[in-house]
Order: sequence, then C-alpha cells, then structure tokens
Amino acid sequence: MAHQTDPRALCLEATEAAATLLALPVVGERWEEPSALVGMTVGALSAHLVRAAGAVIAYLDRTDPETQPESPDDLLTPITYFHAALDSPIHEQIKDASASESEIGAEAMAEKCRALVETMSERFATEPPDRLVGALGGRLLSLDDFCRTRLIEVLMHVDDLAASVDVEMPETDPEGRAIVIDILMGIARHLNGDWAVLHALARSERSDADGVFPVF
Repeated sequence: MAHQTDPRALCLEATEAAATLLALPVVGERWEEPSALVGMTVGALSAHLVRAAGAVIAYLDRTDPETQPESPDDLLTPITYFHAALDSPIHEQIKDASASESEIGAEAMAEKCRALVETMSERFATEPPDRLVGALGGRLLSLDDFCRTRLIEVLMHVDDLAASVDVEMPETDPEGRAIVIDILMGIARHLNGDWAVLHALARSERSDADGVFPVF
C-alpha cells in the first residue's frame, strides 16, 4: 500500500473503508442489535459513522469560501477542535439522532456512504489548499485540519462497527492511524498535562491512567 500524507486523501480512504464495511450483509443482519458502543445499536452506530464522515461536506457547503479569520491565531486545530467539542451540547443529542437516522436501513445507509465517497472525491479535488470551514458555531479551521478530525471519527467508528459485527477492520493507510494517535495524544496532554501522559505510558506505578485515557 502506498502511503498518503494528504489528509484529504486519507479522509476519503477512511470513508471508502466505511462504505465497504457497511455493504457487508452481516451489518444489515445485526442492524437492530446492540453495538460495541453502549446505548447504540449497530444501525445507530452506522448512521453516526456516516454523519461524522459527511460533516466535512456539510461544513464546506455552509462556509463562504471567502471567509477568513480576523487573526491566524483564531483558527482551531484538530486538538482545540475536539477540546471545544467535548463541551458541545450536541453530544447529548447524538444517540437519539443516530437512532432516528438509522431507520432508513442498512442498504440505504451503505448507498448513502458510497455517494458520500463520490462527493468527497469531487469536492476535495477542487477546493484550494487554504480553504477554511466553519464548525462548532462557525469557528474556523482549515479543510485539511477538519479532515484530520474526521480521521478520528471515521477510523475509530469503523473499528467500532467491525467489532460490533465480528469482522476484521478494513485495511487502511497506517499514516491515517498515526494522525489519529498524534491528535489523541495531543488531546490527552491538553486535558491532563504532559507528566500525567508520560506516567500513563511509562510509569504505571505512578499513573492515574483512568484519568488520562481514553480521551475520545
């Protein structure tokens, strides 16, 4: 597998992996069963996965291409995006929204994801390198950084879905996983401080690991 460093290409690949997984018959067979995520059925998890991937197109459509921040320091990064998102009330609505969206069924959801892959491919190729998107109440971050946030959402939930239906995680570029690890480590450092993270990784006898991980 040729490694990709372009976050748009990696985001597209992750969404293609989601589409491949969603098309498996076993997903439809277990649609109403509990998933690996507490409080979500396989169908609700699938709907949440597709919504998470599709957010990049939704935010592109909502953001004027000419929009610029007052200062470069005002831009969110993948780490500050997730830190802000943790306090967002949307998390209280996710389970209900996902359950409702899952009512279209497995076949329609797989088709929705395949269509999203095509749309992503077309849009990513035409958007300029400095394109910004507005998220979390209109706060701006670069399209590439938003694609990095999608790697966390999509790859982790593809893994959740694979575990839910007892199949192997689809193969994807390890560079995408490396980006996810970097961001999650950055979030852990932001939330807990460097020494707490170092102790969790290398000094378990002095670690309160439950307070450091998981961070997502």
